[in-house]
Amino acid sequence: MKVVIVGAGEVGYYLAKRLISEGHDVTIIEQNIERHRRASETLDAIVVLGTGSSVQTQIHAEVNTSDILFAVTGMDEVNILCCSIAKKIGVGKCVARVRNDEFTRPGALITPDRFDIDLMIHPEQTAANEIVRLVERSSALKIVDFEGGKLQILALQIKENSPIINQTLQEVMIANPQIEFLCLCIIRNDETIIPHGPNFYRSGDVVYFIARKEDIAVLSELVGYTEREQQHIMIVGAGQLGSLVAAKLSAEMSVKLVEVDMDRAEDVSENLKDTLVLHGDGTDIELLASEQIQEMDCFVAVSGSEKTNLLSGLLARYLGVKRVIVHLNTHEYMPIMNRIGMDAVVSKNIATVNAIMKYIRRGNVIAVSLFEDIDAEAIELEPKQNSAITGRPLKELKLPADMIIGAIIRESSVIIPHGDTQIDVGDKVVIFMKPTMITKVEKYFS
Repeated sequence: MKVVIVGAGEVGYYLAKRLISEGHDVTIIEQNIERHRRASETLDAIVVLGTGSSVQTQIHAEVNTSDILFAVTGMDEVNILCCSIAKKIGVGKCVARVRNDEFTRPGALITPDRFDIDLMIHPEQTAANEIVRLVERSSALKIVDFEGGKLQILALQIKENSPIINQTLQEVMIANPQIEFLCLCIIRNDETIIPHGPNFYRSGDVVYFIARKEDIAVLSELVGYTEREQQHIMIVGAGQLGSLVAAKLSAEMSVKLVEVDMDRAEDVSENLKDTLVLHGDGTDIELLASEQIQEMDCFVAVSGSEKTNLLSGLLARYLGVKRVIVHLNTHEYMPIMNRIGMDAVVSKNIATVNAIMKYIRRGNVIAVSLFEDIDAEAIELEPKQNSAITGRPLKELKLPADMIIGAIIRESSVIIPHGDTQIDVGDKVVIFMKPTMITKVEKYFS
């Protein structure tokens, strides 16, 4: 597929890497000299210097002969204009990243169809939903919903005192038949392992499990965690993301929202009646101490500054907060967050790329979830009639080692599969795999 990406910031750069790794022909339009140089020197892509809102630049980038254009700059208006121009000069499909919810809320005056946009993506809303799930699930490093939340992928770290340490996957499953779950992935010493029965759980491993939502709490206890009720939450950053999170949590929890900009703090306090909005700096240790930060069940740093999020998160951990969640845009920082004491990391950039990958793989693919700190992803597929994945038990299919069938959704039931399980036409199947496996996996379902 011939793809054009407008914007080589963190979203555009990461998206380009994913698409290039899957064999797509990628062209990038970027007007910033430094970002243009970075993309030119490190990506196997054509990189055009210029603005995507220019007709001549788009023609030079051969947008008119491309299958799809993704406008992912930091400016909503530029992204919308890019798509409108691209459609008029002949591109196949257009996707725009937008941050202002005026473009996506019900009854919006400016809608995708008015500008010939095939899909608008609102990453802040997706990231806010993920943060809320992480606050509610106090042991998780990462949690992803499938099938409307009936099925969840959960990342947990194996502690030194974990009951399952030094046991094989098979031994743990046999000893706990009351819980239906699968181990999808083990991260050990920065290596991504797609595991099988003989693999061991080791201290320090980050393990990705899949289970029904109602079994997640018991699964956490099996690994050695006790779920804590979350009552007192502090959020740093009252921007769009922080305000969305506060609004969602304030209905059931006591929420303090810290914002350094006075005007912004006053505006938010008028709209969020159930949230205590404080004017101050999230890195001010005296402010944090005066607000009894040590009594907080969870600290969430989602300001527009990564430095503020990292520093305030580290201070919160030092001052005794039980759980710390930070938002980052820079992918290079992701792998070390757990090592420096951050319990969970969320990226709205990853949320954007997830939505784009789901769209670009539409057809058999129902959902896609990328994981910023590991070399693996989860996709949800539906098998076609007479596809190779159907008609026989899984143990007879000789599936590649770098993929695992994690769950099957059959009508309203969720099935955690075993060797004797058989996939039927009409099922939805959750696959966990290395990204390089996508073409091979799709062949099983086509």
